[in-house]
Amino acid sequence: MKIAMLTTVGERCGIAAYTAELTEALRRQPRMQVEVIPIDVGHQPLEHYQALARLLNAEDVDIVHIQHEHSFWGGILPGHSAYWTMRYLIKKPIVLTAHTTYSLAQMLRLKTERRPHIWLAKKILTLRRAYRDSVDIAPFATAYTIVHTKEAGRELVVRGAKPQNISVIPAGVPKTFPAPAEGSEFREKHGLLGKRVLTLFGYVVPSKGYEMTLDILPSLPSNAVLVVAGGARTPESEPYVSQLKERVEQAGLMDRVVFTGYLSDEEIAEAMAGTDVVLVPHLQATGSYSVMVPLSYGMPIVSSDLACFREIQERHACMELFRAGDKNDFLTRLLAILGSDKRQAELRTQSDEYAQKFSWDEIAKVTVQTYKDALKAWNVQPKNFVPLSMIKPRVKEGKAPLE
Repeated sequence: MKIAMLTTVGERCGIAAYTAELTEALRRQPRMQVEVIPIDVGHQPLEHYQALARLLNAEDVDIVHIQHEHSFWGGILPGHSAYWTMRYLIKKPIVLTAHTTYSLAQMLRLKTERRPHIWLAKKILTLRRAYRDSVDIAPFATAYTIVHTKEAGRELVVRGAKPQNISVIPAGVPKTFPAPAEGSEFREKHGLLGKRVLTLFGYVVPSKGYEMTLDILPSLPSNAVLVVAGGARTPESEPYVSQLKERVEQAGLMDRVVFTGYLSDEEIAEAMAGTDVVLVPHLQATGSYSVMVPLSYGMPIVSSDLACFREIQERHACMELFRAGDKNDFLTRLLAILGSDKRQAELRTQSDEYAQKFSWDEIAKVTVQTYKDALKAWNVQPKNFVPLSMIKPRVKEGKAPLE
């Protein structure tokens, strides 16, 4: 079986790292071939997608596997996304991994928008049913879709996806890199010698709970230091990083917060080796590379209890969970972990066990079965994964639907 894997390949992208490990593991499976076809992130000209389609529709390709995230195609605003321009050119059965399953309203942050005129503009967008459907459900209801959690699968089914076309496959645990200095150089570089290092890892985005962590920091032991291990994902994210740094300065926490900026794989290994406890206080997530990396290094983890993290805990109890958004519960749980070497050791052991249980080779086996299911469904009913009847009347081939 030959898979055309349509994905980002940049070194600073968690989805690219996820796909690289999946691809490697798939190639180790019997009779599996995978050709990686890079996504040029952003809205590209029609000619670009036509050239892409010629590769994806090659005679020897059995399945096109799309790694989907709205920003890959230009974003979610009307007229910005080129996803459908590309999608309607593909004539092969499609498996799509949904890395973001938030609704349009969630992605627009409608509930938290406090500017009346901006709130109204966003509300009007969510009331445009055809446009809303093009973001909320159409990409996932027109393919055999892989989600990382049961909760994400249920959400898509509620919106209109067929349950039999949804496959729940958790992300595999990424490979680790050696840390020759065992974290000592990382600690020395960032002035962390003799400190209790609490690391919040990954791209710096508002949904990860940085503000809540800064709020509880003064209540933690005086030698506890927060390390923001990562940087902005895009230039558009830079202002948020600057806002966080200003907040740290205004709160007088400059000596207790370290911003590392982007870290290479080797630097991540040293950062993990130099960390006491990893924090995952996300306020919103459907899955996160920010938790998979510390799991791979066998780290003690304190995480919010969002559905995606609860499901990890249900598979194997390897984290300490607190109520998402609850600062007091976060503080209480974290203090308990910091005060117990025994509990930290238990969490390290449990993280190691999770990493062994959910290796990429195990995930690849399940993914191959999903490919077989998709092919079977395609052969039985070839139009099974082209636009559903609810959107057909509004769509013309080669044009963005529902707008």
